[in-house]
Amino acid sequence: MRLLKWISWGLAAFTVLVLLGIAILVLLVDPNGFKPRIEAEVRAATGRDFELVGDIDLKFFPWLALRTGEGHFGNPPGFANEPMATWRNAQLGVKLLPLLSGDLEVDRIGLEGADVRLTLKADGTANWQGIAGNKPADPNARTRHLTIDGVDLKDSRITFTDEGASRRIAISALNLSTDEIAPDEPFTHTRISGMLHMEGFPGEGVPFRVSVPEAVLTEDYSRLGVDEFSVAFGGFEAEGNLGGKLKEPLALTGTIDTNTFDLRALLTSVGIAPPRTTDPQALGRVKLGATWRMEGGGVHVDPLALTLDDTHFKGNFQRAAALAPGDFNLRGDTLNIGRYIPPTDPASEPFVLPTGMLEHLQFRGVLELEQVTYDDVVMKGVTLRLVLDEQGLRTPPAQEAKS
Repeated sequence: MRLLKWISWGLAAFTVLVLLGIAILVLLVDPNGFKPRIEAEVRAATGRDFELVGDIDLKFFPWLALRTGEGHFGNPPGFANEPMATWRNAQLGVKLLPLLSGDLEVDRIGLEGADVRLTLKADGTANWQGIAGNKPADPNARTRHLTIDGVDLKDSRITFTDEGASRRIAISALNLSTDEIAPDEPFTHTRISGMLHMEGFPGEGVPFRVSVPEAVLTEDYSRLGVDEFSVAFGGFEAEGNLGGKLKEPLALTGTIDTNTFDLRALLTSVGIAPPRTTDPQALGRVKLGATWRMEGGGVHVDPLALTLDDTHFKGNFQRAAALAPGDFNLRGDTLNIGRYIPPTDPASEPFVLPTGMLEHLQFRGVLELEQVTYDDVVMKGVTLRLVLDEQGLRTPPAQEAKS
């Protein structure tokens, strides 16, 4: 027993001496003296320019915390002569004691004022490829247990440019936060918000927000489970759940329920002029509720509940494959058609759907209404067969409707 006591005291004393030595080292050594070595190692590992412009601040126990000021990380050869990423300041901490057993417990990762530019070339090469270096992983290396206390990304920007499709998407005022990230544990309290910028959007962008209290993702990324989520985009808000298989063939199911949103305002916010209608208040109150399934490239929505101003619809929608036309069946109560027809002003231009959208919006189906009114005309039990294709929205001839 006395021997065990001496060993315990010896280990305690040794631990104290080691911690004191590290503390003295942190206090006496200027961490900025290591900046050239850090920059050189990153350049050698990635083949890219890397510079820490701001000072490095080193903190000690129980977290070995590293804070840096401004910095930038360059693009690979063949891409624009500009940084792939810049930032105002960054923070990373590692807990000391777990390192003794080879594990990594990382404090909250903080990044503020980041500006990340992602580029995909027409030949399929991307500037984010090869960041981890080209050295193959050692199959005999010990697998470290890694946990991260959380991630905080503040006041940042991400820009994605697809040169082959001449497409550019940007997110400004980006804020992201998560709780602990650990192997085989759910992602909890993930929140993302920012301003989305795309072609046709207003210059200031469209605000969005995503909140996921808990997301379960298997270790091999094959299955996802989200019991609850909420999203907001402009004046559109929705909540629901989703889950299923992520690997091919993709198979997901879920539900969605939206707020009552103004479709006119939503279209305007993304740069699309809403259709001109006799009633300027038409399309001002829209609400959607659905249970959906996505499998084998097809989409099935059943049941589907849709509220359009004062009309309530119920039914279903399905599309067998990604590029196939959709089919729907909807049953509604009372619809005043006069509200939705174009105004009689001959100087007004008719609403025309953007031609590029028609290919993806093609559908055909049956619309049944208990009552339809138009001016003083009242019709009971109306059935409409509708088609949306390259020719626009129309009622097909009887023979085409049966096919």
